[in-house]
Amino acid sequence: MGSSSKVIVSSLNDPATAKGLPRATVHHLATRPDAPYAVEGPAILHHGGHYYLFASYDACCAGVNSTYKIRVGRSTSVTGPYVDSTGKPMLEGGGDLLLAGHGRYAGTGGESTFRSHGKTWLAYHYYDADDDGTPKLGLNELRWRAGRPVLK
Repeated sequence: MGSSSKVIVSSLNDPATAKGLPRATVHHLATRPDAPYAVEGPAILHHGGHYYLFASYDACCAGVNSTYKIRVGRSTSVTGPYVDSTGKPMLEGGGDLLLAGHGRYAGTGGESTFRSHGKTWLAYHYYDADDDGTPKLGLNELRWRAGRPVLK
């Protein structure tokens, strides 16, 4: 993605096609002011009175050389602004690091969240360095500490 890469949400979509309607209000949620500029794969989760924006930063799709990582910010409004735990807006490159590559897990990103059986889960893809870079699906339970998501 180029320097104009942003995560946005439109408040007016055609329910039949999910396409934005003419003159729809667009809300910019996250961007990167620095190289490599990439922000993508967003997921928004509502929990405990806040909205949490999960987004993938950096480079995907290069197997074990991928630098994808998952960052998160929170807001009291679905349209933002989303900020990290230091107060830095995700529109200025902020976002708390939730998951980055480590050990056999390279390029962790492309996330989504869901709830099942009273638990909140983070699903994402990664490249398995112990299996010749084979792409795989990861699943971790999300917990909450001081109003912020952490991985179990």
